[in-house]
Amino acid sequence: MTVGAAVHESFPGPPFGWTQSSQAVDLSANTTLQAWLQYANLDQLEPLLEALSTPGSPQYGQWINLAEQNRIFAPPVEAQNRVQSWLESFGITDICSDGSVLTFTTSISIADSLLNTSFAYYTNGERTELRTLEYSLPDDLLDVLDFITPTTYFGNPKGYPQGTESDPALQPAEKRSAVQHVRKRQTMSPSCTEVIEYQGVNYTSIQPQCYQQQLNTGQYQVDASAGSTIAITSFLNQTASYSDLALFEAAYDIPDQNFTKVIFANGETYNLDDQSSVDSTGAPSINHDEANMELQIIIGLVGGLPVTERVTIWSDPGSFVPDVSIENVSDAMPEPYVEFFRFLLSQENKDLAYVISNSYGRRELTYEKSYARRVCNMIGNCMLGLRGRTILTSSGDQGVGAACRANTGAMQAEFVPTFPGMKTVTIAVNRTQELDPPTAMNRSGGGFSNFFPQAFYQKPAIDAYLSQGILPEAKEYFASNNYTDFLGRGYPDLAADMDNPRIAGFYNGERGPNGGTSASAPAVAAVIALLNDVRLRAGKPALGFINPLIYALKGEGFTDITRGSTVGCNGSRNITGQAIIPYAGWNATEGWDPTTGWGIPNFGLLKDIVLKF
Repeated sequence: MTVGAAVHESFPGPPFGWTQSSQAVDLSANTTLQAWLQYANLDQLEPLLEALSTPGSPQYGQWINLAEQNRIFAPPVEAQNRVQSWLESFGITDICSDGSVLTFTTSISIADSLLNTSFAYYTNGERTELRTLEYSLPDDLLDVLDFITPTTYFGNPKGYPQGTESDPALQPAEKRSAVQHVRKRQTMSPSCTEVIEYQGVNYTSIQPQCYQQQLNTGQYQVDASAGSTIAITSFLNQTASYSDLALFEAAYDIPDQNFTKVIFANGETYNLDDQSSVDSTGAPSINHDEANMELQIIIGLVGGLPVTERVTIWSDPGSFVPDVSIENVSDAMPEPYVEFFRFLLSQENKDLAYVISNSYGRRELTYEKSYARRVCNMIGNCMLGLRGRTILTSSGDQGVGAACRANTGAMQAEFVPTFPGMKTVTIAVNRTQELDPPTAMNRSGGGFSNFFPQAFYQKPAIDAYLSQGILPEAKEYFASNNYTDFLGRGYPDLAADMDNPRIAGFYNGERGPNGGTSASAPAVAAVIALLNDVRLRAGKPALGFINPLIYALKGEGFTDITRGSTVGCNGSRNITGQAIIPYAGWNATEGWDPTTGWGIPNFGLLKDIVLKF
């Protein structure tokens, strides 16, 4: 066993929704783990981030490149050598390092000794994984190691991308071919809404022209050669369909535009531009619903800007789970954020889209704090804060929470924020409903993080909300019962009208309705890509980490949402053991609020505003 070790992660019991399995552990079986080295100079991260992203700063917009990032933040070689020596002292020789992560394979018995722990099998009713409730690291390595994975991370009781729970399944809305629909389009109403029949129910849905009007993108013409680019992320075996995009473009009179699909699989990348190329990679069975919706919304807004889909369909089993416990890694794993952002961190600026929309997320408390902070730092020191890239995430579709219990210990009742939407360095996007006037959607996620402190640019907005936007008795009730932490990062930042009416699109060759925060994030991402086009054509840098600018504008350029509320923790999700918290929720108010943030971006106003900085 490791001598002179300190407990690094510890939980009194398995998280909510998980139980220990009776399956015996074969200690001679191999498992693959990863040791994540700490970044250097993290004390420089936020000051540099603030200097480069705050309007009026002399360094505003002077984003760094890959070489500068590595010079400042790369773990020192000495740290890698120390960790490797520790592994070798236990007879571990199968070690591979990329300079920031050491991947190693050993027996479960040796892994137990290495980490002073006892791995066991745990189940959530759908899958069984090899995990532990506690592990230790040597005292003399605590200054260089972030964490070991996979160890104490279990994930959600059941996995899902944002926007799918409690929403109608994305299946054919009409039992006729998409080609027939395209041919009959001239008989539709000239308005930008249409009625889609799904399982005997008619859904009023909006077409691209409708959300173009909502976001006021108007007749703006982009210059694709100016350099603005946008991408979506796809996890959980989701990937967009080229043929469905073609049907979507034909149905709604959108100029033909393709997209590039970059698949990250087993440590290899593939740049693809048609479905036959996708099939040639040997990817497992895939779904199109979430990815199609995001891609089609963006194509319907960006008017010819280059679009990329970054797909992590499946992954190296050793990177995420012990290879002895899971046969199909794709089915077992949540969104592999540390792997995905580690890959992005290694790319040159020219290979990174300026705007990336991520519509996936999980309950914040399903992640280890060390893991969540690592992801936050990875995005902060690369994609958002310093490399001139903007990442948008959905704020979730469970209101202030569904199960509404802490993941450990007494599992006390509490609001449950969504990760990664509440991180300091992302733009969290909520959804609204109704077209005129827009109203907050009651199941959209929002609130305050339990992991991350209030962002440096948020204090005036949150102070105003806590003093004027929430009833004093409600504030006292939530705080005194520890339901939320008002000192945490407040989210969302922005919103978009993308749920009721539904969003019209094509799925597996048929027309269907969709919606949710998974639709709102790409819509706002498209607006930022258009704003980047405005700036790049004027010789200015891309907006990059735009959050300080959004908050500095104090609502200028955004449509404030003052109707409706987001709720939750009311027992409506039929989850065993869920907590019920009376009056849980947030009202939409004037200014920033934890329901719709600053509101809906108005491109027509913002395109002039962003040229002032």
